[in-house]
Amino acid sequence: MIGIDARKYFDYGIGTYIQQLIANLHGLQSPHRFIAYVSRDDASRITMPQEWKKIPVNYGKYSVNEILFLGRQANKDGVQVFHEPHYTLPAGLASSSVVTIHDLIHIRFPRVHPFRKAYALAMISHVVKHSSRVIVDSEFTKIDILKSFSVDERKIEVIYLGIGAQFKPLKATKGMKDFRKRFHLDNPYILFVGNAMPHKGLEHLLGAFALLRNREVNLAIIGGRLSQNESLAARAKALGISDRIRELGRVSSEDLVLAYNEAEVFVLPSLYEGFGLPAIEAMACGTPVVSSDGGALPEIVGDAAVVFHRGNKGELADAIDQVLKDSRLRRTIVAEGLKNIRRFSWKETARKTLEVYERVM
Repeated sequence: MIGIDARKYFDYGIGTYIQQLIANLHGLQSPHRFIAYVSRDDASRITMPQEWKKIPVNYGKYSVNEILFLGRQANKDGVQVFHEPHYTLPAGLASSSVVTIHDLIHIRFPRVHPFRKAYALAMISHVVKHSSRVIVDSEFTKIDILKSFSVDERKIEVIYLGIGAQFKPLKATKGMKDFRKRFHLDNPYILFVGNAMPHKGLEHLLGAFALLRNREVNLAIIGGRLSQNESLAARAKALGISDRIRELGRVSSEDLVLAYNEAEVFVLPSLYEGFGLPAIEAMACGTPVVSSDGGALPEIVGDAAVVFHRGNKGELADAIDQVLKDSRLRRTIVAEGLKNIRRFSWKETARKTLEVYERVM
């Protein structure tokens, strides 16, 4: 019996990881039985594969109860391998355990989450000491963990994330026109996908956008909103670019694919990333990518993006301007992007994860 903590099923990044892992583990048709622990509030909205058992629990995310009681629940259910897709690990587990650590953002950017640094340090220290295996999304994160914690390198498994089948180049359709009309995207636009936390580099993107000479280009933001960060909203107003920004908020999977396809260029200006999923989603849609060199991004984008030094708004503005103007460069990085995405498959993510389960079982 393999148990997976799926309480973050609807969380933005980790939720995608959980959903794809469950769907693709099911597709492997392994002989193992699976249990998914879901939030009781979300249980009615989650459909599991027929062979899987869905168990609603009341333990809140980041709560004392998840640490004290989720392990006991797994023991009671006869779980042999417990997979925690986040950097926590319940106490008292009788089974082997696998934990995925996506990044060390709460440690590397304590000014963003002052309380969470202490929490993350305590939890990750517990994880690397007591788990059977640690899965990470990139070689970068593996090295980052080895630098910060005392852990046997052989305990850490690098398994890349994948790309959903829905992310692909689309032909022009009426749906694209409707999408643009709904979100007031009258002009060509630069696209950003992510939250408004400081490590995502939105402040630098705003500064770079203000430097662009082409006033007919808008900036579309999916995910976070500037209104969630007073300094970002004030920054946009001070730069005189507020009227050129389109905030789409959280959108459906279908609209996200349309947004990538319709964008002139996708920009990921992060100061730190453990992987950088939106960059390869954009590549899969045939959209040229401009990426910072933050964290794992050079490892993930390879030669398939125009890469600039993180935090350098002048370099970022030049990179965007170059991609907008140089059609030959656009064609080159789009072609390289479509090659690069062959390295990333959710089916392969699930297959390698299943191998980890079986090694520790």
